[in-house]
Amino acid sequence: MSLPLSETLEAPLMRVPFESLKRAAKDRKALIDELSDHLASLKHPLQGGPAEPKAPSSSTHAPAADPSGDTEMEDAAAVEGASGREASIERLRLLLSQLQGVKRKLAEVSHTEADDCARCKARLDYLAATAPAAAAAAGGAGTPAAGARGASVDPGAASPAPPGAGGGAAAAGAAGPGSAAVAVAAAASGGGGGGGGLIGWTRQRLDVILVDHLLRSGYHDSAAKLAAAAGIPLLTDAHIFEGARRVLAALLEDHDCGPALAWCAENRSRLAKSRSGLEYKLRLQQFIELVRSGPGQRGAAIAHARSHLAPWVAGAAAGAGAAAPPQQQQYMVELQRAVATLAFPAAARERMPAYKALFEESAWRGLADLFLRDLYRLHSLTPESLLTVYLQAGLSALKTPASGAPGGSREDPLRLPAFQRLAAHLPFAKHMHSKLVCAVTKELMSDANPPLLLPNGYVYSTRGIELLLAQGVPGVGSSSSRGGGGSGSKEERGRTPTPPGGLGGGARTPAPEGLGAGGGGGGGAMGVCPMTGLVFRRDELRRLYIA
Repeated sequence: MSLPLSETLEAPLMRVPFESLKRAAKDRKALIDELSDHLASLKHPLQGGPAEPKAPSSSTHAPAADPSGDTEMEDAAAVEGASGREASIERLRLLLSQLQGVKRKLAEVSHTEADDCARCKARLDYLAATAPAAAAAAGGAGTPAAGARGASVDPGAASPAPPGAGGGAAAAGAAGPGSAAVAVAAAASGGGGGGGGLIGWTRQRLDVILVDHLLRSGYHDSAAKLAAAAGIPLLTDAHIFEGARRVLAALLEDHDCGPALAWCAENRSRLAKSRSGLEYKLRLQQFIELVRSGPGQRGAAIAHARSHLAPWVAGAAAGAGAAAPPQQQQYMVELQRAVATLAFPAAARERMPAYKALFEESAWRGLADLFLRDLYRLHSLTPESLLTVYLQAGLSALKTPASGAPGGSREDPLRLPAFQRLAAHLPFAKHMHSKLVCAVTKELMSDANPPLLLPNGYVYSTRGIELLLAQGVPGVGSSSSRGGGGSGSKEERGRTPTPPGGLGGGARTPAPEGLGAGGGGGGGAMGVCPMTGLVFRRDELRRLYIA
């Protein structure tokens, strides 16, 4: 079953500690079973234990002297009893050592479980912080105006939101299926009783994403300082990357496969389920390093191949041919090419691209990438940083053939070289040109007829605003008028809701001073929004730019 993209990206927040808690529970069960076996062996701690209790019962007449007793037999029995006691004592010492080992492992598992439970609780509380805002958004997504006002002020407040407080949500309320999300954003940015809770949550989420990106990039110290400053250590997975830090340093700096092989041994069963080839690649790299050492290590290289590489290709080597698993066939091809390097001196290998590639430094980078891929898979982490995913999603929505071209918009983020590199392989957005139709004049908005933003978030063309200002306000001061002359559903098609931040990420500038100068009478300074009945002034208009 495939999950929605949002759930796929956000799932690691809860899945990582939960899966770790499940593994800790399995480890605890295995240790308890081992402890039960040790305790069962304590029922007869002495070797020959069942025979010794019979001595008192068989010697009930011991006080009577036996004149025919053999002194040598008694001495032999005494020596045998002494050796049996020493063996039993040694066995008890072994059992004590084993029990202490189980106790130590149980303490480690308990510590891991406590940490995972703390992370689960912190992340559940973190996710629960969005519940009130989500409920408000769901309840306010019914009608454009009422839903926006409900999301902009306290529940139960009867007065409409002040101009500019929830205008973006008003426009988004009737925009379609995505209006609820815009209403949540408007509720967070409004000055109502929400207190900016969702804004604080969003900033905290951004800190979590930045910490994750820093950890994946290897900046562990910076990530730790940011997590401590933001108070989010339990919302990050620094403990996973801290364990991987030593393995990566050994691979990339010391060219040592030992720590990586130890990690593979600890997670062998889980790696086998995912059919990981990391351990085979590490063993193959060890073979290459032995060959690189020179002819003196040729015997060691052959022994290493027989012990550690041959078992990986047993099916393909047994003559199974095409019946062998594809992975084993691939391993066989790689092993044959690696073993062939024994027949060539170093100078000859440098002239053969197929063999030269095996000895390049980039092979260690490939091992590190393979280790990170398996690490992310085992811990249910996304293969890419969420920061990269979100940036690419935003850039792909803005990328057009004209993006980054000379003379383009200064508000276009793709004019920056860093964003250009990030979006180099991204597809173009589906829209080639933005076309906005004014609900008043039914004309296209363009540079000659630019869009203007009202305080309530609704957008009309400059000519449409001129008409509204020319009509003035029916009954000066009567701001309770609603309806706007029966615009109704016909204008709903042309209405263009926009959040207060502007259209397409563009900057907002005040409307031209000469706007509405051609309007007649005294109505040129004020107008009425035909969709909501909001009375607006000319100096409240903001110029928008089409991306």
